[in-house]
Amino acid sequence: MHSKLYRSSALFALATLLGVAPASARTDADTEATLADASVPGDAIIVTATRSGTELENLPLSVSVVDEEELQTQIRQNRSILNALEFTVPGLSIQAPEDRSSCGSQIRGRNASFQINGVPVNEDLRAGSCTAPFALTPFAIERIEVVRGGTALYGAGAPGGIINLQTRRAKGRELEIDFTAQTSFNTDVARDTFTTDLYLGAGQDLGAFDYYVGAGYTDGGRSRSGNGNPVLSSDFEAIDLVGSFGLDIGQARIDFTGTFHDENRGRDFYPEGAFLPGSDEVASVIEVAPHPQVGEAGDRSATAILSFNHPDLLAHDVTLALFFQDQRIIQRDNFFDVAFGDDFFASNRENSRLGLRSTFVRSYDIGAAQLKTSYGLDYTRNDFLRFTVDPAGEDRVIGYITPAFYLETLAPFAQAEFTTGALTLTGGVRHEWYSGAIEQEGFDPTLPRAATPGAFADSELTLWNAGAVYRLSEAVQLYAGFSQGAELSQLGRAARGALDPGAISNEPATSDQYELGLRGASGPVNYSAAVYRATSDASSQIQPDPSCAGETFCPLIPLRIPERAWGVEAQAQWKVLDSLQLAGVFTLQRGEVFDEETGEWISFSTDRAVPLRITARADWQPVERLSVGAQVTHYGASSFFTPTQEDFGFVDSDAVTLASANIGYDLGRVRLYLAADNLFDEAYVNPASQGDGLDFFNYEAPGRRVTIGVSGRF
Repeated sequence: MHSKLYRSSALFALATLLGVAPASARTDADTEATLADASVPGDAIIVTATRSGTELENLPLSVSVVDEEELQTQIRQNRSILNALEFTVPGLSIQAPEDRSSCGSQIRGRNASFQINGVPVNEDLRAGSCTAPFALTPFAIERIEVVRGGTALYGAGAPGGIINLQTRRAKGRELEIDFTAQTSFNTDVARDTFTTDLYLGAGQDLGAFDYYVGAGYTDGGRSRSGNGNPVLSSDFEAIDLVGSFGLDIGQARIDFTGTFHDENRGRDFYPEGAFLPGSDEVASVIEVAPHPQVGEAGDRSATAILSFNHPDLLAHDVTLALFFQDQRIIQRDNFFDVAFGDDFFASNRENSRLGLRSTFVRSYDIGAAQLKTSYGLDYTRNDFLRFTVDPAGEDRVIGYITPAFYLETLAPFAQAEFTTGALTLTGGVRHEWYSGAIEQEGFDPTLPRAATPGAFADSELTLWNAGAVYRLSEAVQLYAGFSQGAELSQLGRAARGALDPGAISNEPATSDQYELGLRGASGPVNYSAAVYRATSDASSQIQPDPSCAGETFCPLIPLRIPERAWGVEAQAQWKVLDSLQLAGVFTLQRGEVFDEETGEWISFSTDRAVPLRITARADWQPVERLSVGAQVTHYGASSFFTPTQEDFGFVDSDAVTLASANIGYDLGRVRLYLAADNLFDEAYVNPASQGDGLDFFNYEAPGRRVTIGVSGRF
């Protein structure tokens, strides 16, 4: 088996199908994976990672939240959502490149499901551009909720966990207006690196009706390294719209939340293709000639979710939710190679999803104990296509990266939670049926890799979860859990060129996760720690198509192989003084895949598992209006591979230490701020890119970027 497979699989791995109900502005039971502010010790934190509105202290799994204040601090240093998550949530392996892609995002070494207000936005059926986290301006986000580790309650698509971006909502009876204006630039070569953001929003709770609307504009520049060299990146302009509306009708409540993102891409910095894989050489990135139709390139995304909640309907707390997601990507790239010159490439991609979720919750008192049950039925239809078109223009279809096809999922589930004294026991089951077909749309049998229309083979999968929480005290809980995540084979790759669709199965497979954790508070200190182990007999990977051996370009096709991963996570917050807070995040991961040719387990590279990551942060308010923050992140060097494995092209990564800082001054309700990312202008290749070892990814990371901005809330 090619070593290249192990280094690149995470960057192309499928994040399979997932559908979730919306988050309500005012209720708990209709929120999916939603967390309240976790920064206040002693507060009851209500989550619905169990789909039933359960306090955090009763959950046998790891959950995290990045609240608005913490998120905005990170965004001022680096506007990337992925970087904000990596530096605040343990267990993540992101180290995002500047091409604004989440293809390499992992939680505990497995793919994560990205959501906006509970609407799944991954390219689940064929990972490609992976722009889901960027289909929303970060200044419209109120909090980010993360379920760390596979969860049986959400079905296929989240073997690693869930990352849910929640947009702002009305906060009070008075009209509230918030705004942000900031610009950032590289300090080595500022020209063409400026990224400017403008955001304006307003909301109000009028009693029975509440609303929030917001609009953002971004003029994005390209990036340069600490040496002033180009970094893989693109110019872009984007417009974002968000809206949230809620209406109370008696005891019932109706909520609608929607987002719209329209992005136009411009000029590119792109690797020149002269790098030799397996060497210590860093890939050279250059400014390439614009694609002839570069003005057409763009990414248009929309999400919408309509939910109904009644707390006492037929003796149940009932939630029904209808959600919709649509993404259309027009790709116009120059895949430049120094040996071959310009290779202009064009494709049109569409990815849409329509789903319905239902949850019925009921509680029973059994003496001094309590039993809570929840059950429901979920349905999702996901459509996908990606056609290559004539790079000379006019969108004439000339081939297929993925034919037009759809996948439907129908899934009933049931969950029980029993609490007696200090002990809470949970358990549940979910069963999923899958069906789909290659469609007639765009079908032309004369074109390369045309797929014959017809139905896929049906398949099904059952997922289980169980856990226990023991409250050592009112503020400290010990928990243990077992949960099965699920993933499907990469249907978009399997369907390309298929002559017999009935022979294609999505091959649903489970991954088993075992977890032991401790969380709590002791005076001014909040803390959590967890150890986990996850295994899969048939993880979804990719490999070069053996039928094209010797050709310049080999398409990637699905591969099923055994996999196992384990790790340690921890985080803590300490309010040392009213004016001084310290925080830290710790992640250590390892993982392996099984090579059937050699009969050996091969370690993950650092594009899948973080060998060691420690982030420490201090926030100080020396006087009433002035605030200062500093942050240091250290990635340890990896030592995963033997000399023999290194000879085959496997790459260990060097240690990297990065620093950021910010300062803010309040003028009443307005804050002026100055921040710097990669403060000491370190020239480096991030560990994920080092571990990948490929010419396409092994390039320098961004150098120091300074941000100047102003924000306010009235």
